[in-house]
Amino acid sequence: MTKSSRLSLPFFMLFMSIMHAQTEKTDPLYKTIMSKDSLFFSVGYNTCNIQQMENLLSDSFEFYHDKGGFEDRKNFIIDFKNGLCKSPETYQIKRVLVDKSTEVYPMYKDGKIYAAIQNGDHLFYEKMGSQAGKLVGEAKFTHLWILENNEWKLKNSLSFNHHPKQTTDSETMFDNDQL
Repeated sequence: MTKSSRLSLPFFMLFMSIMHAQTEKTDPLYKTIMSKDSLFFSVGYNTCNIQQMENLLSDSFEFYHDKGGFEDRKNFIIDFKNGLCKSPETYQIKRVLVDKSTEVYPMYKDGKIYAAIQNGDHLFYEKMGSQAGKLVGEAKFTHLWILENNEWKLKNSLSFNHHPKQTTDSETMFDNDQL
């Protein structure tokens, strides 16, 4: 066996095990994590339903943002209330999960699932007053969901690679044929 084939075999085996570690989109775990993501963002974050968000956060929640730094649970909630949700009638941010970008990886200890990692991409839309929302940015995220007392809670959130993005999709740019 050549030196390169001895090195490539373990790499190939590791690569194949990683490829199979991602949960299928039809798996109950994937559906559960996607449901929790929707409850947190679509029901909580996007509508400033603070109680909904708090219900899904672990007591030891930590948030890491590449532009805003680190926040613990208490400061995350305070900043959300006094920042993005201070005046939703005049300014609002909406987070939208990029279709088909989410990957979910189960985490086991002694053969029993205790957590899941969720990776994906998300878009951010900004709405000012009565104006229509417009696409303003995109980023990547990694979430660590853990089972606490048989309930899935968001323990860690990493939001990174934030950068501006503008609508370039012809479907949204030219949604009024008369214009």
